[in-house]
Amino acid sequence: MKAYLPKSFQREAKSDGISDEDCQEAIRKAESGLIHADLGGGLIKQRIPRCNQGAARGSRAVVFYKRGEVAVFLHMFPKSRKANLTKAELAMYLKAAQEYEKLTEKDFIALGTKGWRQLEI
Repeated sequence: MKAYLPKSFQREAKSDGISDEDCQEAIRKAESGLIHADLGGGLIKQRIPRCNQGAARGSRAVVFYKRGEVAVFLHMFPKSRKANLTKAELAMYLKAAQEYEKLTEKDFIALGTKGWRQLEI
C-alpha cells in the first residue's frame, strides 16, 4: 500500500512536527481497523501523535483512504487549535475524494513528479 503527501500537507506536517513515520503509523492503524472517524465518501479523520507525545498533544489528519490500496493525506490540524472541520471544509474534501476515487495507480505515481511525497506502508 502507498500513501501520498501533497506539498501543502508536507508543509502542515513540518510546522506541526509530524514526521513521515508518524503518517505511516496512522495508516497502519487504519489498516488494522483503528480509524478515529469515518467522514464518508472515502474520507477518514485520523489521529497523529506528535513525536511520540500522545494523541492528546498531536494533530488530526483528513485522509482519502482506500483500504489496502492508497491513502492521500489532504489536511492536518492540531487538536489544540481546532476540534473539527467546518461544513464547507468537509464539502471541499469530499469533492476532492470523488476525484481521487477516479485515479489509477499510474495516475498517483505521476503525482510524485509534482512534488508529492510517496510513502510505503
